[in-house]
Amino acid sequence: MTSGTGNCVMYYGLGAMRYALLAHGARRKTHNAFTFIELLFIVIIVGILATVSLPNLRKNSNSLQLNSFSRQLQAVIKYLHQRSIVDAKVIRLTIDNTNKECRAEYQVVEKYSSEQRLETYRIPDEIKIGTADTMGIFFYPDGSIYPEGENSNVTLELSNTDNQRIILTGKGVYGGVKAQEAE
Repeated sequence: MTSGTGNCVMYYGLGAMRYALLAHGARRKTHNAFTFIELLFIVIIVGILATVSLPNLRKNSNSLQLNSFSRQLQAVIKYLHQRSIVDAKVIRLTIDNTNKECRAEYQVVEKYSSEQRLETYRIPDEIKIGTADTMGIFFYPDGSIYPEGENSNVTLELSNTDNQRIILTGKGVYGGVKAQEAE
């Protein structure tokens, strides 16, 4: 069908509508899509940022784990100190770096009694306490705290795989535990 006025001829029909829809759709697609090159650049930039930041995240994670475990161990020491006074019994905290655990148990004085385990705490794999494979700390009913085989204050050195260290020092009869980062 054609209609014309003078030199202008307008075509109506399926062909003209198809052309108009294709022209409109093609224009819209160029404005709403990313090109392959743009996506490739974004993936490369994200990869570079991840490569640069992962070592720092791991180091921060180890440091946070060491700080968290030192606070947990401080709380355990304070708890066992108070429990030995309240129960009027000697409590031994055995730190076992080989099995990665701390065991709290009543120390038995009688010959035919067996030790009664109170609690077992897990040591994270990345953390080591002290230099020995096994060590013990005794909590006495009079409030004193002594390391096994010694008559002095308790000092524990916690270290992680990044050689960061925290030193916990027991304050004797008062049961306080002071933590400080070692250099």
